[in-house]
Amino acid sequence: MKRAQIGRVGVIFAGVLALVGLTIGPAQAEHSFTFTQANTKFDATDTHGRFTGQAKTIPGQAVPMTWSFRVAPAVQAIATSSMNCTAGHMQLSYHDAHSNIPVDYFWHSTVQGNRSNNTKYDLYGSCTFSVKGNGKANLKFVFHYSMFCGPCGNVAARTIANGFSTTLDVTPAGR
Repeated sequence: MKRAQIGRVGVIFAGVLALVGLTIGPAQAEHSFTFTQANTKFDATDTHGRFTGQAKTIPGQAVPMTWSFRVAPAVQAIATSSMNCTAGHMQLSYHDAHSNIPVDYFWHSTVQGNRSNNTKYDLYGSCTFSVKGNGKANLKFVFHYSMFCGPCGNVAARTIANGFSTTLDVTPAGR
């Protein structure tokens, strides 16, 4: 493909992204979320998707943290293929992978072994798929969280509401 054609495809592709209101690059700053006995659910939505997390803390105990992620309809609209998704964890032995799944798939899983002792945890995931204009997309998410250990009771004032971020990297065809 000639250089002028590549440039034109890039401009057309950028126009497609603008039409559906998508941005390329980091969506929001990263923060952390603390699960407590009074604050057991996390729910965040941005232009790339919706992420949820649930955990019930027990001081000093290991507890599961269930999570889900669904790609936003605007991102689904530019996809031209199924996607391959993987998730992992920086501190715990955890991995989840799904190949050739629909872009509207409701991805959910459980991370076992989260200690309720204020340890900071980092869950991450990535989904790759083809997009209009013969491009490739890599949608990544990161969830930074911890499990509050105590003293138990009303500790909602210590909770930070943000703990989730996404990025969508799109490479136009020919690059």
